[in-house]
Amino acid sequence: MGLILQIICWGIVGIFFSIQIFSLIAQFLPNNKPVQKFEDWPKVSILLAARNEAKTIERCLTAFSQLNYPSEKLEILIGNDASEDSTQQRVEKFIKDKPNFKLFYIETNLGKALGKANVLAHLAHKATGEFYFITDCDVAVPKVWIKSLLGCFTPKVGITSGTSTCQDGSWAANFQCIDWLHFMGYIKSFANIGVSCTSVGNNMAIRAEAYWQTGGYENIDFSITEDYQLFKEVTSRGWQWRNLLNPESLGLATYVSSFTEIMHQRKRWLMGANELPLNWKLLLIIYGLFIPILFVFAYFDIVLALKIWTLKFALQSLFIVVLVSKAKLKFKNISSFYFGYELYLIFMTLITSLFYFLPIKSIWKGRRYSSKGLNELSK
Repeated sequence: MGLILQIICWGIVGIFFSIQIFSLIAQFLPNNKPVQKFEDWPKVSILLAARNEAKTIERCLTAFSQLNYPSEKLEILIGNDASEDSTQQRVEKFIKDKPNFKLFYIETNLGKALGKANVLAHLAHKATGEFYFITDCDVAVPKVWIKSLLGCFTPKVGITSGTSTCQDGSWAANFQCIDWLHFMGYIKSFANIGVSCTSVGNNMAIRAEAYWQTGGYENIDFSITEDYQLFKEVTSRGWQWRNLLNPESLGLATYVSSFTEIMHQRKRWLMGANELPLNWKLLLIIYGLFIPILFVFAYFDIVLALKIWTLKFALQSLFIVVLVSKAKLKFKNISSFYFGYELYLIFMTLITSLFYFLPIKSIWKGRRYSSKGLNELSK
């Protein structure tokens, strides 16, 4: 191996392990953030964008109906975004005897807003709450979700988010569950030292005052990752943010069983990552290069490559153990999943990288997003 190549490979490996060790340690940092206590619970609006959600929306709405929050202080606003399945009929049936659930039909675009951002823009104009809570139709939130996130809203906090993962079940579902938790764990680790990333769009809340200071989604440049765009606009105006990893705020998404759908989902995420700050882009690049560099080491010295991989596997598994414990998730025979998850992660990292560079648009909810830019969306 040439000297320059050695320096590059060892440099990337060194940075990679530094991030792993830091992320693990950061999970144990004390939480000294104050908790907001309300003498009277504020009015809250849940904003839910729905497009072709017939398979999952009833699970989501059922979770809303079981929230431990005063019903007179809670409104659930659902925006039907030109669904082509039975979403509308399922929602109408579910909410017919629930006065604090309201369904709206989204037929026009507001300003710059498109897709989910457009639905949320419309719903925000209908909302009367002091805080807007946002999730996705494939997510079931816990009963104390609202109270948990509200506790973060001290006077200077404008936006906050919980952690989301996939509901466990089959082996494949468990791999997705661990995968989501693994990468959201990095967000929490950096949040613990005050390094911002984003609020997670399927599990977030924003102060209405902070939202409207941005002009709303209709005045925010469109992005596939509308949650990050909103986060950036809010924090740029001086508002603080919080991130939670606990069972009280943990959202559970449904397992994505279609491999094609997973690929398009990941491509959409990577397209949105182009909007992230440079430090987060570099982190993603370092992480993506680790496996190819491991193969380079293996070509020249298989024993050394195995030692590097073993250290990576050990640190990664320990990190996941900590995250699973903090989220209080329970898996059957969880230890048997670690090696399988490592193989899953290697495969998904490589195949996602290849799929990202294919000259095709990302398809999501029946719409095609341009891989050349974030300002094109067509039905």
